[in-house]
Amino acid sequence: MTLPKGVSALLNVGPGDSIRFELGDDGSIVLLPPSVRERLAPLVGRSRRGGGKSPEAVDAEVREMRGDIEE
Repeated sequence: MTLPKGVSALLNVGPGDSIRFELGDDGSIVLLPPSVRERLAPLVGRSRRGGGKSPEAVDAEVREMRGDIEE
């Protein structure tokens, strides 16, 4: 759905964002921007994908890159 630029700016939404439509008590239709939870949902758990590395493993890689390899 394409919104006029002024409406999308007011709602702080862009391409691909979700918009909620609610019916008001008076029969009006209210457009609501996505909640913070909805905006952050795609990021939840993202940092854990791929397993990540322990602090010790990161330290070892840094030492190796610097040439500080302990034998």
